[in-house]
Amino acid sequence: MKLLFYLVVFFLLLNGFTANRVANSLIRDSCKKASKMSEPHYYKFCIASISENPESQKVRNIDELIGVGVKNAISNMTNVKGIVERILKDRKYTSKMSEKMLRVCVKLYSEGTNLLTKCLEYIKLRDFDKVHNTIRHARVVPRECEMGFNDDNKQKSPVTKENDVLFDTVDIAQSFNYYAHIRPDIV
Repeated sequence: MKLLFYLVVFFLLLNGFTANRVANSLIRDSCKKASKMSEPHYYKFCIASISENPESQKVRNIDELIGVGVKNAISNMTNVKGIVERILKDRKYTSKMSEKMLRVCVKLYSEGTNLLTKCLEYIKLRDFDKVHNTIRHARVVPRECEMGFNDDNKQKSPVTKENDVLFDTVDIAQSFNYYAHIRPDIV
């Protein structure tokens, strides 16, 4: 009886280690493809941001990894929206124009979150063209927010760093989908 118990425990441990190796390999390979045309820091950022999500250690294929990437982007979009809402609530903006721009950003983040949530539905439906187009629209949200500040009104965005990270986070999900389903021929 003890032998059977030990065999079951050994099998479960071995299975867990194998699953982690598959997930880690998939993450590294996907981040390598995603970072091929990007800044030098992008590869490490990709691995770190995906790996910090506990769901990433359970992925068995690229479609599940795309889902993890989209969920990371949703979480990040929600966090940045919360930061901007806190700035508005605490009145930590520099002018009425900045307040107006921050309110526009909050709307953009809400729209971006809705778009990314739709992506999860499209992943389940295996409609990867819609995933690509929807993520592409969500990816411009942090840039649109920044453009409102950096346009001719000469305002300074209080969330530039956060928007840069958000852009990269959304871009990771888009890159995973792009290289897996839109242009798999590019290696």
